[in-house]
Formats: sequence, C-alpha cells, structure tokens
Amino acid sequence: MEKDVIRHVVMIKFKKDAPQEKIDIFLEEVKKLSHLNREVRDYSHGLCVKTRYHSGDFDFANCCDIDSYEAMDRYMSHWAHLRMTPFLPDILENMISFDWEIDYHGPEFDEKLAAEEAERERARVLRLHDDAGKAWVPEIRGQTRERAKEMLETVGLSLSSDEEEILGSVWAPNRIMFQTPDPQTEVARGTEVKIGITGDWLTGPATPEGDGPAW
Repeated sequence: MEKDVIRHVVMIKFKKDAPQEKIDIFLEEVKKLSHLNREVRDYSHGLCVKTRYHSGDFDFANCCDIDSYEAMDRYMSHWAHLRMTPFLPDILENMISFDWEIDYHGPEFDEKLAAEEAERERARVLRLHDDAGKAWVPEIRGQTRERAKEMLETVGLSLSSDEEEILGSVWAPNRIMFQTPDPQTEVARGTEVKIGITGDWLTGPATPEGDGPAW
C-alpha cells in the first residue's frame, strides 16, 4: 500500500511588542527540528515577504513533509517538537497549521548531518562546568521525567520532587514544558531543578524508535 505523504505547514504572527531577541531565539531553535526529529523530510522555513505576494497577516512560516499518518502522530508528540512550546508565549499572537496529502517524497534523512547536529546539541545541553562546585543547567523541556533525571545527574544536578502539573492543549503525557532554573543557568552543584510536566491523563502515540534522545 502506497504511503500517504503529508505536507505540514505552520504560519505564525508575532506580537507587535515581541522582544526581537526572543524572536531570534525562536528562529534559531526551530531550525533544529529537521535534524532532531527523524520523521521530518524536506524541511524549510522563513520570514514573510513584506512587499506583496500572498503572505497574508503572518510573519513566519515553516514547512516539511511527513511520510505517513502514523509518522505524523509520532512527529507531533516528539520531544524535539514539544520543546518549542515554551519559546512561543512571549512572541506569539496567532498561529495556523494546515496539512495535506501529497505524492512527493523529500530527501532521505541525512545521517551525517544528524550526527553532527546531535553532537553539537549534546555539548550544548549537557555542558560540563570547569568548576567542580558548579554546574550549568541543561535544557530538559520536551523530555520525559526519567530522561530529565538522567540528564541532570550527568552534570551534577537533581530533579526536584516538587512538580507542577501542566494543563492545557499539550497532547503528550509525562513531558516537561517548564523548568526552574532556566537552561544554561550557572548554579551550585547539587541544585534541584523544578519542573512543570504534563499529566498522565493526556494521551499520545507510542514512539519506540522515533522518540529517543538525539545523542
């Protein structure tokens, strides 16, 4: 049976008073989706053409191909996709997503580029401090509680038992949406990191192969 390839497009309008530095952070982080998520094919994104054309009332759009409906479910609940959520509240005014079936397949997953990007992410996220009494807080947003605990222990920190359950439109269970202190904060070794995490009442597809850590 032939695959139903899906093209996935998201358009975003930024708040008029959105800090440019936070927009820049979002634009840099969203580039990583194609290398951290194996479901993504033929990924591209860019800012609105402000001259004419048919840009409508949006400032940014991204686009990718997903190989099947099953792959789309995995993509939507993948940690690399979910981790983008905290970057949006300060900059997002409006967003629309549109998907359709196509008969075109993008390029194969680039193993070499993915390995290079994963190594850069590992070094950035699990950054080891030169001072044995201090630590850099890793980014654990989008991760499960179990994976976050492993990551924190790697750099000499621990996961706080004081958790906040996140309610709302996030669809994957047991995923960290917020953390305190923020990623890349310098703290004393042994510091506890507090999290806001989605509850078990949420449901999402099982992703045995497509949702492991990138490194």
